[in-house]
Amino acid sequence: MMEEARKRMKFEILIDRMFSNFHRIIFTNLIFSVPLFLTVAIYYLLQRFLNKAILTLFLLAVASILFVFYAGVVLVCRNIARGDTQVKVFSTFFKGVKENGLKFLLYGALISIVFLFSYYSISIYSKLLSQSWLFYALLFVCILIALAILFIFFYVPVMTVTFDLSIRHIFKNSFLMSFGEIKNNFFALFALAIVLAICFTITAFCTQAYLLIIITVLLFALILPASCQFVVSFFVYDDMYGSIAQRDAKSEQIAQAIKDAKDSKNTTSFVEDYSDVDISTLKDCDDYIFYKGKMIKQSVLLKKALEQRENNESKD
Repeated sequence: MMEEARKRMKFEILIDRMFSNFHRIIFTNLIFSVPLFLTVAIYYLLQRFLNKAILTLFLLAVASILFVFYAGVVLVCRNIARGDTQVKVFSTFFKGVKENGLKFLLYGALISIVFLFSYYSISIYSKLLSQSWLFYALLFVCILIALAILFIFFYVPVMTVTFDLSIRHIFKNSFLMSFGEIKNNFFALFALAIVLAICFTITAFCTQAYLLIIITVLLFALILPASCQFVVSFFVYDDMYGSIAQRDAKSEQIAQAIKDAKDSKNTTSFVEDYSDVDISTLKDCDDYIFYKGKMIKQSVLLKKALEQRENNESKD
């Protein structure tokens, strides 16, 4: 019963934060819709003049550029999802673009390639299902791979705007969390499905083509990108932040412990005690003797012992 109550509370917090900041989500969507619709307009204009192969390459390029602006959406939605109550949408949006644009350019190219590969693979194997049972297995594997990649990219954008990590460490941590945080990933997927289902239901009642186009444009301009990113950020942020921050804290503790040990060692060696040395047995020569587990010249040991004795006598 307690577990069920906790789950309900999670969704209650989600709904509360979403609707109390709904105007910010809409504003974020409107800013992002400018490059989004510009990209779509250019694509539809060029498809009349370019062949399919060149058009696909163009689509990959503009999708990468468009994802640069998505960095702003991610930063705003992350701040809202973690509970910030005074998010300044415009400045936060362009801060996200400025600080993370180059990384998101790479992410856009990767996501576009993965999306095309997954789409064509699933489409081809779906058409071949009637020919052999083997294609059922191949289709299932493709769906699993696509789902795993989707879970990885639940974390990649949010982690990028949250932590100052290299791309290699971002993908490594995201890969681990795509399996390690499987419960949160499915919660995020379920919430995404609800958002998309609501939008699909709205369009399903549109009986006229022009009305369907208008509603679809409004949904993309006002709701979809930022709302989807918000629900993903809400479910992945807390555990992701706790895991990375805790790991960084442990690393800092280990580094500090190593530094303290080195400092202690240096201090100990500096004030090493030579009072047990029998000076009468030493000669001022370069012959080595064994002292406290190491070999040392008699002349060096004699010098240090005499210096310490003089210092002690001066203090007395």
